[in-house]
Amino acid sequence: WHGMRHGAWDNGQFSRLLHSVAAMNNQAPNMLDSMAELRARVSSHDQASASGSTATPSMQLYQHAAFGHQSFRGIKVLRRQFELPPEIKAIMDRKLQETKQSRPAVPLVELAPRTLTAESIRAGCIAYKAGMTQDWDEHGVRVPLTVLWVDDCQVVGVKTTESYGYTALQLGAGHLPPGQLKSAAAGYFNKQGVPAKEKLVEFQVSQDALLPVGTHITAAHYVAGQHVDVTGWTKWKGFQGVMKRWNFKGLPASHGVSLSHRAPGSIGNRADPGKVWKGKKMPGHMGDERRTVRNCLVYKVDPARNLVYVRGQVPGPAGQVVLLRDTRVPHEQRAQLKLPFPTLISAAAGDKKEEAAITVARNPKDPYKPYSAETDYFEVRWKKGD
Repeated sequence: WHGMRHGAWDNGQFSRLLHSVAAMNNQAPNMLDSMAELRARVSSHDQASASGSTATPSMQLYQHAAFGHQSFRGIKVLRRQFELPPEIKAIMDRKLQETKQSRPAVPLVELAPRTLTAESIRAGCIAYKAGMTQDWDEHGVRVPLTVLWVDDCQVVGVKTTESYGYTALQLGAGHLPPGQLKSAAAGYFNKQGVPAKEKLVEFQVSQDALLPVGTHITAAHYVAGQHVDVTGWTKWKGFQGVMKRWNFKGLPASHGVSLSHRAPGSIGNRADPGKVWKGKKMPGHMGDERRTVRNCLVYKVDPARNLVYVRGQVPGPAGQVVLLRDTRVPHEQRAQLKLPFPTLISAAAGDKKEEAAITVARNPKDPYKPYSAETDYFEVRWKKGD
């Protein structure tokens, strides 16, 4: 190419080069017919370059004719272009068409209230742990609470038995800048018609609990007084020793124990068995494990701010993603709670008038009543001698 650009090749060598490249690309007839046109364009382009009207060298015209242009990761690079034979191209088109026709279509799910049955399994929810607070109930009892924030949780995908062998909903929550998305993820969100989500989680549900793509699941999906299972990831502690990781006692702090007070001690025998048994408690990575706290009481629900207050603690630091699922209880208890099924339709449709009220769980049992009954047996005397 360097010699051709600087005039070291004559027209015969240049013609033979283009003939060989055209033969390799299976485009010999088309390229031979346009040879005169290409030479005319090159000569006119060289004249324009000499006059200063254009800055593109004629070298690029040869490359366009021989190889063609193709974009690669946003940068224009040179790629060899090959065309498939018509017979092979027809077979590939037919196979692609058969694959598209055999793939089951995603069912159109209607967003409407349904009847909750004993076999119904509602969808879960993705939330963020905001921190902990406290409240006092109607009896004056202090209740420790964990605040969970439901940040724009939506249905991203629907999986049915015909397509995947099971029924599930793919939910997404949070926000992700478009610049941080990979091309495959950006195309998937664009195809589903939902904004980019930071976290995607799949929840298996029953057939009657399916929701259409784009449906919002808010804090009003839960009712104060019900119980949920909260799944999170514990705090990351890094590499820790056996005293912190496994609560070992440690070696004595007396004479004869030099610089090994926190050591694990012996980890095996001699020639028999001649190895360290699997599962031996030793130093290593601690924390960042998936844990589920079951049967947590939903104490308060604030639909206007998408907050769910759960009694007790949940795994993970503040800002960590947690997953909420309904606790498996008898159907009679679920019927008494009047859970919205498959979700609260007004909240999913964007109506905030019905979901604005804050609901709080009530404790029918007074914990101080036994103590108040016991105090009645003792007489209270305010003055000496009464």
